[in-house]
Amino acid sequence: MHFSEIFIRRPVLSTVLAALILFVGLASVLNLPVRQYPEVSESVITITTVYPGAAPDLIQGFVTSPIAAAVSTTEDVDYVTSQSRQSASVVTVQMRLGADPDTALTEVMSKVQQVRGQLPQDTEDPVIVKGTGMTFALMYFAVQNPNMSPEELNEYLERVVRPRVTNIQGVAQMEILGAQKFAMRVWLDPLKLSSRGVTAPEVLAAIRSSNFLSAPGKTENEYFAYSLTLDSTIQTPDSFGALPLVQGPNGVVRLRDVARIELASGATDAIVTFAGEPGTFIGIVPAPGENQLDVATNVNEAIPALATTLPQGMTIDLVYDSTETISASITEVFKTIAEAVIIVMVVILLFLGSFRSVVMPIVTIPLSLIGVCAVMLAFGYSINLLTLLAMVLAIGLVVDDAIVVVENIHRHIDDGMRPAQAAITGMKEITGPVVAMTITLAAVLAPLAFTGGLTGALFTEFALTLAGSVVISGLVALTITPTMSARILHAGEPGRFQRIVDRTLNGLSNWYERRVSSSLDYRPVTMLMAAVLVGVTGFMFLNTSSELAPEEDSGALFAIMNGPRYATLEYTDAFTREIGRRTAGIDEVETSFSVAGMGGAGNTGFYIWALKDWDQRDRSQSEVQQEIQGILDGTPGLQSFVFAPPSLPGAGGGLPIAMVIQSIHAPERVVEIAEEIRAKAMQSGMFIVVQNSLSFDAPQVRVTIDRDRAALLGVSVSDIGSTLGLLVGGGAVAQFDRDSNSYDVITQVPRDWRDNPERLGEFFVRARSGAMIPLSSVVSITPTVAAASIEQFNQLNSASLTAMPMIGLSTGVALAELERIAAEVLPDGFFIDYSGQSRLEKTEGNTILLAFGAALVVIYLVLAAQFESFRDPLIILMSVPLSIFGAMLPLFFGLSTLNIYTQVGLITLIGLITKHGILMVEFANQQREARGATRRQAIVAAARTRLRPILMTTAAMALAVVPLIIAEGAGAAARQAMGVVIFTGLLIGTLFTLFVVPMFYTLIARSDVEEKKHLEAVARTFGEAR
Repeated sequence: MHFSEIFIRRPVLSTVLAALILFVGLASVLNLPVRQYPEVSESVITITTVYPGAAPDLIQGFVTSPIAAAVSTTEDVDYVTSQSRQSASVVTVQMRLGADPDTALTEVMSKVQQVRGQLPQDTEDPVIVKGTGMTFALMYFAVQNPNMSPEELNEYLERVVRPRVTNIQGVAQMEILGAQKFAMRVWLDPLKLSSRGVTAPEVLAAIRSSNFLSAPGKTENEYFAYSLTLDSTIQTPDSFGALPLVQGPNGVVRLRDVARIELASGATDAIVTFAGEPGTFIGIVPAPGENQLDVATNVNEAIPALATTLPQGMTIDLVYDSTETISASITEVFKTIAEAVIIVMVVILLFLGSFRSVVMPIVTIPLSLIGVCAVMLAFGYSINLLTLLAMVLAIGLVVDDAIVVVENIHRHIDDGMRPAQAAITGMKEITGPVVAMTITLAAVLAPLAFTGGLTGALFTEFALTLAGSVVISGLVALTITPTMSARILHAGEPGRFQRIVDRTLNGLSNWYERRVSSSLDYRPVTMLMAAVLVGVTGFMFLNTSSELAPEEDSGALFAIMNGPRYATLEYTDAFTREIGRRTAGIDEVETSFSVAGMGGAGNTGFYIWALKDWDQRDRSQSEVQQEIQGILDGTPGLQSFVFAPPSLPGAGGGLPIAMVIQSIHAPERVVEIAEEIRAKAMQSGMFIVVQNSLSFDAPQVRVTIDRDRAALLGVSVSDIGSTLGLLVGGGAVAQFDRDSNSYDVITQVPRDWRDNPERLGEFFVRARSGAMIPLSSVVSITPTVAAASIEQFNQLNSASLTAMPMIGLSTGVALAELERIAAEVLPDGFFIDYSGQSRLEKTEGNTILLAFGAALVVIYLVLAAQFESFRDPLIILMSVPLSIFGAMLPLFFGLSTLNIYTQVGLITLIGLITKHGILMVEFANQQREARGATRRQAIVAAARTRLRPILMTTAAMALAVVPLIIAEGAGAAARQAMGVVIFTGLLIGTLFTLFVVPMFYTLIARSDVEEKKHLEAVARTFGEAR
C-alpha cells in the first residue's frame, strides 16, 4: 500500500496528525523568546589603566605594551587594539562572535594579573570591563532635580539608584553621564607655599600622614575581646584646613595657610543637555548575550516603582529606547505575514477556480507555520526578525506542494475518476516530485546553517526555520492534503468561474506547447541566448554596489562631533548647544539630547535625535539625515557628521567604514601615510568625512630639566616631577571617607595659574641649602605638538581611517575606493586591516560565496540521488543562472545592493527555481518509461501538463513576497532587499525555465536509443523495468 493511501483510507489518522502538529506548535509558540535578531554572543573586553600625569609615549612603553602582549594570547581573540593617551592606557580585546564572554573575561583577567607586577609603581590597578562593543547604551534616561546640586544628584544616583537598576535582570551596568562627584578640592597658592617655605611634596606627605586608613585590630583577655577603631581619617574642609604641614618661624604652618579647601565636584568629564537644558543622564548597558527586548521590558517595569521612592522634585524620564524599533519591526512583519496569506489565497483561487480546491493549500499554511515553532523551540531558537522573515517566505513555499498535489488529483477527477481513486492514483504519480522538491529546498538552505561568522550566527535560524516549515508542508502534502482532496473535491459539472479559469489556462497551455515545440527546432538560438544572459549576469555581479546590510529606518540618528585638539569641555559644550538651537525646528524630531565629552576626551561629543513614530512623520530617516548633515556642515567650531545606528548585531557603533593602517614604522611615519590616504579619499568626492584617528597636532609643553644646574642646587628630578604633578595634574592624591563612601582628595593650583604654560616657571622647589627657588631656574619650557594618543592594532603601530560615504553611496563601493587609494600610497612595511562593520563586510562576503557554492553542490547531489541519474540534475540546475540574472537586474539598476540579505535571497532562489525543473523532468521521465515516448515528445508533454502547477507555485511565491517589497517603517529595508531579489529572480527565472529546461532535456537526457537499452538492462537485472 502506498504511503499516502494509508492516510486517504484512514481520515481519523490524518485528523489526529493535523491536531498533533497544531497542539505541539501552539504549545511551543507560548515558550519561544522574542528577540530582534538570533542570539549573537558579541564580547568586547576593555582594560583601562590610569597613570596620572604620564605622557602617551611613556604609557605606551611601560603600560600598554605589556598588557597588550599578554592579552593577545587569549583564546578566541579576533583582534586587539590599544590606545595610549595622556594619563591613561586603554586596551580593547575584541572576541570572535560566539566566544563565551565569561570564559574570555576570566582568561583576560588572569593574563593582566600576570603582568601587573611589571607596571610602574604609580599606576592604578587596571580596570577590566566586559561589554558588547556597542558605542551607545540600550536606553537613556534623563534625571533632573531642581532642589539638588549636581554633586548631590550624582551622590543619590550612585548610592540609591545604581544598586537598584543594576539588580534588574539583564542589566550589566548603569552609566552616569554628566556626573559631578564630590571631592575634597585643595586649591594651593604657589606664592603662599613659597613665602612659608612649604613644598608641594610636603603637602602631599602631610595629607597622607594625617589622613590614612588604619586597622588596629582587637584586644582580648581570658573572657572578653574588644575591637579597636581609630579615627585616623578626616571628613570636612575645616579638618583638612587644620592639617599641620611644617614648623615655621612663626609657628605651625597649616594647610589653610597655603590653600583654599572646599568640598566640591571633581573633574567633570562630560556635560549633558536634554532638550537644551543641562542635566544628568543614566545609560542602561545590557549584559552580553542578554535579550535586549527583555532587558528593556524589565527596566521599563522597574522604573515606575523606583520613581515613587525618589525625593521630592526628582524626575526620571525615558529619552531614548533603542528597542522601540525592534518592537515596531516585529509588528510590521506580523502584518506582512497576514498580507501574504491573503494574497496566496487569492492566487490559488484564481488558478484552481474552485473554493473547494483552495481549502487544502490554505490548511497547509497554519499547520506549517505553527508546526515549525516546535522545531524552533527544540533547537533553542527565538521569534526574531529573521525567523519571521523565513515564515513570510514560507507562506509562498508551503502551499507549493499542496498546490501540486491538488492540481494533479483535480486532473484525474476531470478525466472521470472518483475523488478517492483520483487521490490514490494522483499521489502515486506525484509523491516523487513532492519529496524531491521538499528535500531540495531543505538541502539548499542547509549550507547556511553551517557557515561561520555573522552570517552563520544570524541565518542559521532563518535557514532551519524555512527548511523546517517546508519539510512539514511536504509531510502535510503527502498525508493530510490527499485525505482532504478525496473528501472535499467532487466530480461533476464545474461552476461557471471554474470553467472560465480552465478554458483560459487550457488555451495558455496549448499556446505554450506550440511555442516550446517550435523553440526546440532552434536549440542553438536558445542556447546562445542563455549563454549571453549568463555572461551579462557575471558582468552585473562584478559591477553591482555592495554593503554589509541596507541602512534601516531605526527612528533615531546619531552624530559624533569633534573639536580641535586644544578644545576644552566648555568649548565643545558651547558649540554643541549651538547645534541644538539650529536643529530644534525639525518637525520629525521628537526629542534630542547631547553629551559633550566622550571617553575622557573633552574635544569630542555625541548628539542623538529620537524621531517620531514612522506613521507620524512624512519624511524618511535618510531625508532627515540629509537635512541635519546640511545644518552640521554650516555650524562652526565642530566637525560633525550624522549617521544611523548599525543595522546588524556585531557591527559595533560609529562610522560604517573602518580601515586600519598598520606599520612596523614609528607613529610619526604612520600618521604621514594615513593623512595622505585621507586627503586623497576626501578629494574623490565619495565621502562626507574621512577621519584619521592618529594626529600629531595635540598642543604639548615640553619641560626640559637642566640636570647640571639642578644637581648644583641640590634639586632632585623627582621633586620637580612631583611638584608639577601635584600642582597641575589634578589627579587624586588620597581618599577620605564620608557617610561610609570613599571620595578623592585632589590638589591643584587655581585655573589662573594654569592658563599659561609660562607660569609653570613660577612654581617653587627647595634647594639643598633650604632656600625656595623657582622652577624657571632649573627647567626650560618649550611649546610643541605631539600625538594625542599612540594607537596599535594587534601590537603594531596603527592609524584608523573611519569614513562616512556620501548619502546614497553603498559602503562596499566606498570601501573599495579607500582600498584602491591605499594600494597606490602604501610603501613597504605598511599593511591594511579592518575593524567594525568593514571587518564583517570583508569576511562575510567570502562566507556567503562559499555557502552559495555549497548549496549548488548539495542540491546537485540530492537530485542525483533522487533521480538516480547524474544527468537529470544538470538539466534542472540549468535554470539557476537565468534566475540569478533576473535577481541581479534590480540590484544592478540600484533598487538595492549586494548585501547579506540579498545574497541569502539568491541562495533561497536556487531552491525555488529548481522546483520547476523537478516537475518537468520527473513527468517527462514517467512519460518515457510508462508510454515509451521519445525524448522530445516526453518533455513537450511534461511542459504542457506541468505549466499550470508551475505558474501557480510561481505566482503564489512571487506575489507572497510583494508585501516585503512594499514594506515601510521599522526594519523595512532588509525585507525589501530580500523580497525584490526573490520576486524578480522567480518571475524572470520561470519565464526562461519554461523554454531552457526543455531545450537542455533534449540535449542532455538519455537519447531514445540509450533509454531503450537502459530499460532493457534494468529489466534483465531486476526482472522488470523500474
